[in-house]
Amino acid sequence: MKKLLRDLKKKKHKAQHELFKMYGDFLYRVCYRYMANRDDAHEVLSKAFVNIFEKLADTDIETEVVLKSWMKKVAINQSLMELRKRKVFYAELELIEEIAEDTISADQALLEADLMQMLFELPDGYRTVFSLYVIEGFKHDEIAQKLDISVNTSKSQLRKARLQLQQMINKTEIRYEEVRRTRN
Repeated sequence: MKKLLRDLKKKKHKAQHELFKMYGDFLYRVCYRYMANRDDAHEVLSKAFVNIFEKLADTDIETEVVLKSWMKKVAINQSLMELRKRKVFYAELELIEEIAEDTISADQALLEADLMQMLFELPDGYRTVFSLYVIEGFKHDEIAQKLDISVNTSKSQLRKARLQLQQMINKTEIRYEEVRRTRN
């Protein structure tokens, strides 16, 4: 890994290709989670790798763990910049009072693929805030800063995403139960 990092910092194409082979799929999934469209995710991924290759020489990254984390952050930021350009967060700029955190309880039978599909069905703003908060672990003030929205808007988007996901989960659980009954 140290040789690869040295070669990457020297901007050697072979090392860049190797890095893409190693992490392209991982970073694509990160971008896709935000963009929810294959073409857009590929475009954002390309831009993220250009940024990674350009900026890596200026970093003091020496381990694979730090490299992977840094690249993930670059991919997330690139996705957010693209979404910000599209102004998807201004559809619902509603100020609200403090919101109690809701929780999502899902039946164990609910498959990960079903949950990901549900996530992709959310409006862009909901999906992005949900992903940043629940999956990436950002706080509302960090999300607000990254997306150029208010903290209350971040909380509102998260609350609405959770409510919409809960409704989708409930509908899916009902369908699963109907399938189980018909099989018995």
